[in-house]
Amino acid sequence: MSRKELKTLRVACFNDGRRKIITFKRGAYWWSAAEGAYPLSAALESIKEQGGWIETIPNPNYRPKGLFG
Repeated sequence: MSRKELKTLRVACFNDGRRKIITFKRGAYWWSAAEGAYPLSAALESIKEQGGWIETIPNPNYRPKGLFG
């Protein structure tokens, strides 16, 4: 079973330079070391409360399938 890499990643950015990748598996979940995984809608509120924002960046691990791949 092949794991599809997404073309872009959503990253939560904070003013102090911290960045966290938001993963999508059966819906959108945010991973926090303290609270574990919880739904992205709740995460968006907490990210904004901490003065952060969401950026979409190209995934460095994304490999487009070629003719022979």
